[in-house]
Amino acid sequence: MKYISKLLALFAIGMMATACSNDVNEVNRPLTVTAPTVTSVSGSSAIVTLTATGSHITHRGVCYSTSPNPTISDDKVYSTSKDMVLTIGGLAKSTTYYVRGFAQTSYDIVYSDEVSFTTSSSESTDDDPQTEGPSALKRVSVHDPSVVWDPTTSSYYIFGSHRAAAKCNNMMSWEAFTAPWATATSKDAANEDAFTTPQVTKVKKGGVEYDLNFNALAWSQRGSETYDIGGNMWAPDVIYNKKMGKWCMYLSINGDFWYSSIIMLTADNIVGPYRYQSPVVISGFRSGDSYKSTDLEIVLGEQASLPSRYAPSDNYGNHWPNCIDPCVFYDENGKLWMSYGSWSGGIFMLELDEETGLRDYDVTYAESETSDPYFGKKIAGGHYVSGEASYIEFIGGYYFLFMTYGGLDAAGGYQMRVFRSLNPDGPFVDSKGTSAVYDTYQLNFGPTENDGFRGVNIFGAYDEWGAQTVGAWGERAQGHNSIIAAQDGRTYLVYHTRFQDQGEGHQVRVHQVYQNEEGWLVAAPFEYTGEGIKSAGIAVAQKVATTDIPGAYKLLIHRYGLDHAAKEYAAPVDVTLNADGSISGGAVGTWSIKSGTSYITINIGSDYKGVMVPQTLEPTDTKAPCFTALDSKTGVTIWGYKAPLQ
Repeated sequence: MKYISKLLALFAIGMMATACSNDVNEVNRPLTVTAPTVTSVSGSSAIVTLTATGSHITHRGVCYSTSPNPTISDDKVYSTSKDMVLTIGGLAKSTTYYVRGFAQTSYDIVYSDEVSFTTSSSESTDDDPQTEGPSALKRVSVHDPSVVWDPTTSSYYIFGSHRAAAKCNNMMSWEAFTAPWATATSKDAANEDAFTTPQVTKVKKGGVEYDLNFNALAWSQRGSETYDIGGNMWAPDVIYNKKMGKWCMYLSINGDFWYSSIIMLTADNIVGPYRYQSPVVISGFRSGDSYKSTDLEIVLGEQASLPSRYAPSDNYGNHWPNCIDPCVFYDENGKLWMSYGSWSGGIFMLELDEETGLRDYDVTYAESETSDPYFGKKIAGGHYVSGEASYIEFIGGYYFLFMTYGGLDAAGGYQMRVFRSLNPDGPFVDSKGTSAVYDTYQLNFGPTENDGFRGVNIFGAYDEWGAQTVGAWGERAQGHNSIIAAQDGRTYLVYHTRFQDQGEGHQVRVHQVYQNEEGWLVAAPFEYTGEGIKSAGIAVAQKVATTDIPGAYKLLIHRYGLDHAAKEYAAPVDVTLNADGSISGGAVGTWSIKSGTSYITINIGSDYKGVMVPQTLEPTDTKAPCFTALDSKTGVTIWGYKAPLQ
């Protein structure tokens, strides 16, 4: 799920404008919109309350701007409830914003009085109280979980492959649900009917309308005579589009031999029903006139035949992406992007049209090794190097790109790797400065990995850790993650994991994530169980007193090159962090805490930069000092926790 940039939470106080309905067939109820009340203002967010009532309302919500008298042409947030509770996020520090509520019918619109507020110059660093613990954990199985926050319901939602989905309000107590499909004649359509007839059949390029009537199911059926849509609805990503006032689901309709497409569906409510609108990008046109069924000629202009570059002499997949695994996000300037792809030709990026949520056909791309006029800009992978599940989130000044390398099964080597960039479309590099793009095939996982260990190894397979991740329940093949810089001031990594000896069963896990002194992400060593530490507090407050640090620890090194086929895993060793700043035992070195912060440096042959925070050792309520740190010169992460007294 993904944090909805610049999203607003709004409710109630003070009544304002009215207007009359012209519908003679129903009792008139004038439109009434209360003036917003703004509370809990921080450096990047605020909470507002609002109520809008009346007859025949088609849309209600709030609009906001840095200029007075905002209208629905400015940034806005819709709500389906008359009593609105929304959270404004992604705002600039020390900036004045103007807010008005609105209620809209097919023939009229009414605005409330305007209110204004000014964001603070910094984020709150105060921790929240931990009101829940491991007993709140409720497990779900959602493969490829993509997380998003809905301010209307104050809940997190994760959407995954094969229509799996779940929701909760605390990142712990997940409850499964299924979002229905809609068509012109049904609000609970079958899979076989949901992707055949788009609602949008015309798109614009250069102000000119073009027909585009794409049957996504029929396209994927080209790859197999026995095609079954039931197992080929892959890795959706859901985001709220402010301009459209819709929840937009970007869904992979997978097919054999690259006959795949990413389509957009929309809904008024986050839980659906979702209706197919139009394709965003399509792969698999590699011979004959199959391209005539796609939007290739809208992008390139009319073609006498398939351009030769899409019919390479070696292998289509060496050059071009399989159009699956979308990640859609707003950058810090409000521009909408989509990364996508899997193995094959790599991960590509397209700019989307904020007004429609679809491809921006007015944006052009060069033809080069790392760019294509149709598929867009290559940002990672290529040449059939493993890698899928791209996910991009802006955190602490950087756009972080997550990739998952290896095969997804328990012995397949699935593992998250991390890159970052100052720009939403790259270039993305790891902590060693190595590009996420490959210029030739290399093996990038397993004991014979030969790519220089590319991508920060945020963590991999591990066992014998704490009281939960032990024995048959050791984690492995973690990946296809999402990450959210959430409205509560914390950042959460959401992923699915398989286990050491549980077959191919999988569950969702959530870890809190921090930035170290070098700005790289490090994941908390244990599952999130309601700890109240905020990201902004790490740099300005010491969460574990220096006197509480010395003692016996378990140290885990997340090294590269595990033998996944043999289900090898990282296991901890016993060390002691001594009061004099030395480390002894299974590893030898030094430790130091940066005064007035939670930054810790562990040197065991090289410097690992990280954070020291208290965590709950799930599934117990035992709390202990924990550290997570990265050696940026190698990309290796270490974890540690102070062993409880027996």
